[in-house]
Amino acid sequence: MSTAPMTSSAPYLRAYNGQVNLAKAYSWSLTRIQIFMIEVIDKPSTYGVGRHVVSELKRLRTDIVDLSENGGGYQSEPSYPQAISRIVNPAAANEDESYLLLDIMTYGGLPYWNSFDLLAPESATQDNFYLPLTLMYSNWCGKIAPMAPWVSSCVWAEEKGKQSRFHLGASLGGYRNPENRGNRWVKILQRARFNLIRDQRIDTAGITFESTNIKGRGGNAIPFGNCAETYPLVNILRNHDPSEEVYGLALMRRKLPEHAYNHLQALNTLMKPCINCQEVITTWGGKVEKFITDDIPDSSSIASEAQGSATPGPSPGPSGLKVTLPIHTKRPSPADDTTEPAAKRAKKRAPQIPKNGKGKE
Repeated sequence: MSTAPMTSSAPYLRAYNGQVNLAKAYSWSLTRIQIFMIEVIDKPSTYGVGRHVVSELKRLRTDIVDLSENGGGYQSEPSYPQAISRIVNPAAANEDESYLLLDIMTYGGLPYWNSFDLLAPESATQDNFYLPLTLMYSNWCGKIAPMAPWVSSCVWAEEKGKQSRFHLGASLGGYRNPENRGNRWVKILQRARFNLIRDQRIDTAGITFESTNIKGRGGNAIPFGNCAETYPLVNILRNHDPSEEVYGLALMRRKLPEHAYNHLQALNTLMKPCINCQEVITTWGGKVEKFITDDIPDSSSIASEAQGSATPGPSPGPSGLKVTLPIHTKRPSPADDTTEPAAKRAKKRAPQIPKNGKGKE
């Protein structure tokens, strides 16, 4: 694989067995995204998907649509519509209890409850496309439901002579905090995210739910496990083979290109992992420098928000993606503010699931 720096005109490999142009898919409408999910299920071999996972993909598509805006799951508690799979707490009459509880879905042996996390695919047949892929994923999150996550991430593992594997993820988002219940619902979501990463090595390292040193804009603590890297690190790094090199990137949603995919603007979305993620990466045998790469042309032009000099990166870096990531004084944090926007009333129409066919790109 080439390790040459990418330029703004460099072609990106197509995803899903060569069927999806990531740059074009970046700006797909919600209808086109839903059509794509149907097409993958109807023609799995065309998209490089094994037939043995089709039944799982059907269930996955149903859950994503259900938790999309106007979906039945999104509107299941009309006062607080959100992209979180949830039920009303039977003990909700007690104001000391959370009004909502998580309603867990399981995929690949891991618990999920958020449409943004369900949107991430588990495998790929292409390499050297992680940046446009992650931007596409982040933009799709915004099409699926309101209050999309601040940060998206991709972590991938490379091994000589083998196809790379990757996983996408997003920071905690898509929730609404019930009124007059404090931050109990937020804490339930944050604790569930922390439980995803908790294992013997995490415990031995002294990492606890309360041990974070990161605070949001409102001064609230941001616990371990609430970052975009959570699911990707759990799926790729935690039990990686010693012969694999694991890399990753994270990007800020607020810096996404407004309309079409643009490579230089894409580079400006990148950020290095926070100190919580760095500690998890190290605990699980990863190398933090593999998540902070270098050698992007004209790096000074994309570091407009950098405070100080760019962080030097390692050599060698991941194949096909070597970037200089600026140091930011403040990384947008998941659940930065526990005060959510006023909940809008659920619309009474059913979700529109498109028929198989072409949609606008």
